[in-house]
Amino acid sequence: MMVVRCFTFVICAIAVAKASSHSGMKPDTAASQPNIVFVLADDYGYNDVGYHGSEIHTPTLDALAASGVRLENYYVQPICSPTRSQLMSGRYQIHTGLQHGIIWAYQPNALPNDSPTLADKLKESGYATHMVGKWHLGFYKNEYLPYNRGFDTYYGYLTGSEDYYRHSRAWNNTPYLDLRDNNGPIRNETGHYSAHLFTQKAIEVVRSHNKTKPLFLYFAYQSVHG
Repeated sequence: MMVVRCFTFVICAIAVAKASSHSGMKPDTAASQPNIVFVLADDYGYNDVGYHGSEIHTPTLDALAASGVRLENYYVQPICSPTRSQLMSGRYQIHTGLQHGIIWAYQPNALPNDSPTLADKLKESGYATHMVGKWHLGFYKNEYLPYNRGFDTYYGYLTGSEDYYRHSRAWNNTPYLDLRDNNGPIRNETGHYSAHLFTQKAIEVVRSHNKTKPLFLYFAYQSVHG
């Protein structure tokens, strides 16, 4: 099993009033709510950024850290699905049944439907919700796909890994396409690096956003994952 470390950046001031969904309070207007872009870098070590004293030069990340919010006490198991389940549900992975390991491509397992996602709660607060990149929280039934878990749109891959360039194989060379735009496969991006595709899509989401609603973009890169 590949050990995966996840590193996060929140490029905004996050103000999510979860209690408002239970108190009957109406969501704030878009003008008073922050836009949220949450970037999750897969397999990125704590000391792999310049502002932690690394030999690796990361000036853009250093600038984001200096002007944004640094979350440095987010503790989960150092593998993909448990980390993502806790991020999406706000619950320790032992409460979602995903504490033991990753969800394999052929495995009938997923983040339980009785765990509302971060996207669900933000949508209740009036946000437009979008996801780009790696899901890895189960897909064996349609109800577990991102666009049925609170996201208005989804562009990315569902399994734990996919071929960066061909997008035609997943874990252990499983021969199937794993690159999707909402509920349909993307068949014409062979030879295009996934990081570039995901970045272009994220830029498109931000630029085309309807400003009458606040924006939530969950941007889960495949890089620097091996």
